[in-house]
Amino acid sequence: MSSETEVIRRNKGAKTKVKKSTRQNGDASKQGRRNKRRDARNKQLALILSTIGLIVFLFLILRGRHQRIIGLDSERFARAKALRDAAVSSGKTLLRKTSKTLESVSQNGRHGRHHYELKGEKVQGMRYLDPRQLPPLPSEPREHYKGRNTRGSFRGDGDDDWVPIAESLDKHSGPRVDYVSHKYKYPELVYEPKNDGTYPALEPMRKIFETWEQDDLDSPPDTLVEVLQHFDYQDPKQLEAAVKYRDLELPFKVYNVPEVIAAGLKWTDEYLSRHFDGMHDGIPQSSGQAQQSVDHFFAFHQPARWDVDILGDPPSVDLNWNFEKWARHSVYADEVGLPINETHYYWQSGVPRGERLGPLQDWTFVSRDLPSFSSPDPTFFGFNPPEQKGIQCRFGERGVTAATHYDGGRNMIAMMTGAKRYILSPPNACPKLGVVTSRNHPSYRHSMLNFGRVTLVGEGAKSTLLKMSEREKEWLKIAAEAPTLSTVLKAGEVLYVPSHWFHYIVSLQKSAQCNTRSGIHVDGNQNFGGLHTVEQCISE
Repeated sequence: MSSETEVIRRNKGAKTKVKKSTRQNGDASKQGRRNKRRDARNKQLALILSTIGLIVFLFLILRGRHQRIIGLDSERFARAKALRDAAVSSGKTLLRKTSKTLESVSQNGRHGRHHYELKGEKVQGMRYLDPRQLPPLPSEPREHYKGRNTRGSFRGDGDDDWVPIAESLDKHSGPRVDYVSHKYKYPELVYEPKNDGTYPALEPMRKIFETWEQDDLDSPPDTLVEVLQHFDYQDPKQLEAAVKYRDLELPFKVYNVPEVIAAGLKWTDEYLSRHFDGMHDGIPQSSGQAQQSVDHFFAFHQPARWDVDILGDPPSVDLNWNFEKWARHSVYADEVGLPINETHYYWQSGVPRGERLGPLQDWTFVSRDLPSFSSPDPTFFGFNPPEQKGIQCRFGERGVTAATHYDGGRNMIAMMTGAKRYILSPPNACPKLGVVTSRNHPSYRHSMLNFGRVTLVGEGAKSTLLKMSEREKEWLKIAAEAPTLSTVLKAGEVLYVPSHWFHYIVSLQKSAQCNTRSGIHVDGNQNFGGLHTVEQCISE
């Protein structure tokens, strides 16, 4: 028994040792798992901390870069002042503004002109273009633009020097020349359009500007001779004739348009400010953007593609002005006869194409006030609703000049207030207009040329005195021969610009204008070209 008891005791002891060993091994295994979990947590924490550190590091870098960009943008506009009267010779030579004097307000309430004393020659106060912004000449090889904007948005600071002067003008006398009431001579009505290339009558651009210089806003011809047919919108026979011209893709104007006249009476600065600046009586607020140029010239460009290192400073910048402030400056510009070499401002707004399809209570004031432009059903002005591109509105001040461009859509342009001068050229004039043809260029399909200078080059002109680049000079010589017409669009009128016709615009006084485009006419007119004509012109 004792031996059996001993055996049993030893067996129990062995089992106890095994259990103890197993328990110890289990504890070690658990501890190992805990250690692994702790190590994993530590690694995750380290990764999180390193990520946070990297984010903070990048934030500090980007913040510094953003601050530098803001500084650069503020400095950019100051630098761009020099470009206004820049002379480009062998690349780029800038004239420097040395002094600026403002004459005191005269007793009759008008402010004197703004004077500049410049080092070097000044040609009618106009800046020279950086030749890099222009396309190669026909004799030069094609250029393929590969730049991009690395500086963020271009924004201006505005100039408030004019504010105390504007406030000192006790009596507002309006523009020096009111082109709405000026004297015009219109052609005899032709109800059946001649589709033989004789209408509209076109002249070389040089002759257009020799007859009436672009920037001579204070001394126009006593009677402005119009070449476009001028139809009474409320005369059924004349309206029927206008449709025939429209169907043939020929430009014309209509007048006596009730809703355009009514909008012009309603669109006071106070009314527009309420809708743009937030106090709009329950009607959805309209969006708009002020733009600033160092002088009177504005050229279309896509800021995202504008590379300052390649093209120099952009032609204009966005500005954080509300409509009320823009309107005050526009009144001031009329009052003092703002010179072309002073800072100018432009206001742009648009109505999205889908607004007309939404409920009426969601319409902004433009859609409400111009029902023929916003109707989802066909009208004389919006005659192809499925292809309607919305409504674009442009508010110009005296002297603002928009570089030439074409729109694919068939364009109806209504003038509610004021007046603008339109310089039109047909699609087949494209090769002579200095249109940018590099597809990635920020001004692709547009021209950067200031056509008002075509009279300064060529035979008989003092071209030897000009310090402009050879590229700009040669393009102006070419543009001087482009087939062109000039027409003044004034309050209450609507201008039809056919598909792919180029239009160059001069604001003659404070004005409000809106346009709507209805689809593309591919073929255009057999005498003046169409889509294929401009495609061939701008193809790389």
